[in-house]
Order: sequence, then C-alpha cells, then structure tokens
Amino acid sequence: MSNEKKQPLAIDAQLTQRLSVLAERQGASLADFAEDVLREHAEQAERALAEDVEDAERWQRYLVTGTVVPVESVRGRLLELADTAVEAKPR
Repeated sequence: MSNEKKQPLAIDAQLTQRLSVLAERQGASLADFAEDVLREHAEQAERALAEDVEDAERWQRYLVTGTVVPVESVRGRLLELADTAVEAKPR
C-alpha cells in the first residue's frame, strides 16, 4: 500500500479550521494530523467490534455451559494482579 494520499476527503470549512489549529499546535500538517485521528478512530472502532464478538462468544459459551465466575473471584484476582504490578514497578 502506498503512503501517497490520492483520495481527498471533503471536510466542511469550520471543521477544517478546527483541525488546522490542532494540527499546528502539534507541529503536524493538516493531512498528517487528520490521518492520525482517522487511524486512531478506526483502531478504536475495530477494537470495539472485536470486543463485541468476544462478548457474544462468551454469552454463547455461558448459554451452553452455564459456567460463571463469581464477581468476588474476579475482583480478588484483579487486586492480586494490581499488587503484583505495584511490587514489580521500578523505583
């Protein structure tokens, strides 16, 4: 895939101005800033879709097995992991 930007995107003047100000503050061109914003948004949307698929799979697994993990177990394990992370953090 080429890095060349061949397809212009029509953006209204007010939004273009807002994006231009933000791009300038970050020392980027409007095109690069807009591409970064769109890339980040696409990545977030893709993660959300993947999470939706994972949630649906978990729900189906629950419907088949009826197996659950009590919230207290999950909370306890998360607290253990947090404690481990704090202990491992370099000082």
